[in-house]
Amino acid sequence: MENLYNETYSLLPIEEKKEILENLAKKYNMELLRFETFSKYSKSTFTAVFKYKESEFVFVPGDTVTLGYEGLPKNLSDETLKSLKYCLDETEDLDTVLGEYIRDNFSKLRKVTIKPMLVERELQTVAWKKSNLDELKEFDSDLLKDYNEFKSSNYNRLTLDETARFTKVGNDIEIELYDDISYEELCENLKDEGFSLANLDEWEYLCGGGCRTLFPWGDDLDYNMNLLYFSKKDNDKYDLEEPNFFGLSIAYDPYKMEIIEADELTFKGGDGGCNICGGFGEFLGYLSCSPYYTQKPVGAINIVDDSIVNEYDDELDGDFNFYRRIIRIGE
Repeated sequence: MENLYNETYSLLPIEEKKEILENLAKKYNMELLRFETFSKYSKSTFTAVFKYKESEFVFVPGDTVTLGYEGLPKNLSDETLKSLKYCLDETEDLDTVLGEYIRDNFSKLRKVTIKPMLVERELQTVAWKKSNLDELKEFDSDLLKDYNEFKSSNYNRLTLDETARFTKVGNDIEIELYDDISYEELCENLKDEGFSLANLDEWEYLCGGGCRTLFPWGDDLDYNMNLLYFSKKDNDKYDLEEPNFFGLSIAYDPYKMEIIEADELTFKGGDGGCNICGGFGEFLGYLSCSPYYTQKPVGAINIVDDSIVNEYDDELDGDFNFYRRIIRIGE
């Protein structure tokens, strides 16, 4: 087990690492697809890509790291400063407002030990379940008409709110039906399959690797990146969607809020697109993709005095909420 922590694992010869990874595949009944080194933001990990059913997983070594973010970001570009000042009232001071925002929305500094894990590489959707024509007819016979109209249309995708979703894939049409699910139900389902969600510490480590900056690459947004929603290039390859130093696609789309394991429903990796929809620009638009930004659902409104109360509906939103499975090695 001690060989699965970074301080030891990183020093092992390649052949010993391969043996460890082969043994993990056998222990957890996964297919070892390939060995691979993932490098990003001056960090690198030699690992293996495993397959479980239709999903890929990677081994992530454990480590003792400092997580959280406090203070103010350093050396912000003129472009970022301009966008931040644009959001201020004339009487407001940028450092004061930004400092308060970070204190309110970012996790606190702490030193933690992260266990080694097998981690799902891509996000999974909640509520939407793959289906077929037979189930579609049983679910709602009227949907067959929508399906046939979509089939003969020029559209590539059709979503019927919280009901059904049709997507053209080559000559086929992928059918998905909406099935309401709560946070508690999701956790129970994962537990039954032998999986968990990453907790706050684990997720921040998987996203930032213990970086001491606002983003894994530094304190400022890299405006040379091709970002979804702010694309400057005529292509559909977006930098943040590429695998990070652990081989994970994580925190790349502010609209996609990843569910983590917590006492109350908590999201990481996005804010549901609030800042982008608000027209706050690239830096604030992607600030929720920071490893240390934490999004919690807004409490219910008290209709008597319009105050926020701590009553949370743990039903998940299939359009904005996503999850990834992990296995803590040794548990």
